[in-house]
Amino acid sequence: MKKFIALAAALLSVSSFALSEADSWDTIKSEVKNNWKLQLSGYAVFVGQVVHAFDVCVDGDEFKTTKQYPVYETKYVGKTRDNDGDNDGWTSVVVGYRTLSFPITYTTKQRVCNNRDKNCKYVSKVVEQETVKKMTVKKFVRSVGRNNDRDVYKTLFTKEYEIPACN
Repeated sequence: MKKFIALAAALLSVSSFALSEADSWDTIKSEVKNNWKLQLSGYAVFVGQVVHAFDVCVDGDEFKTTKQYPVYETKYVGKTRDNDGDNDGWTSVVVGYRTLSFPITYTTKQRVCNNRDKNCKYVSKVVEQETVKKMTVKKFVRSVGRNNDRDVYKTLFTKEYEIPACN
């Protein structure tokens, strides 16, 4: 009887399913989606807006999304139908859907300031996005404090994901 209780306690204390770097991306995505204690980071790709690396493919020298994203337009709908919180009668409305695409290497402007933000200028900066993403799976450990949003996560593993070519 003591052996049975010890075996039952051992089975309950050990997780029946533990994620590892050897698991497929489908398994990892499914487990992260179904377990609120797991978090995936390092997945961001910029295609005019930030999207998930699993939702893009490489088409020549640009990223292209594999699904369609909504296109919004600001329209006057009246104060009674305004649902964006400011109650001015204007709101964003979905007017269509489109596939997004954006160059892997692009030029942007970065604000550089000296003398405590008194002398600021914009400097051109070349950004080259990676086609191989290093994604990290983390597990929630605890929250810090009573009314604090700082959560503590433990890194389980890091795995590389190569963004596939478009067909």
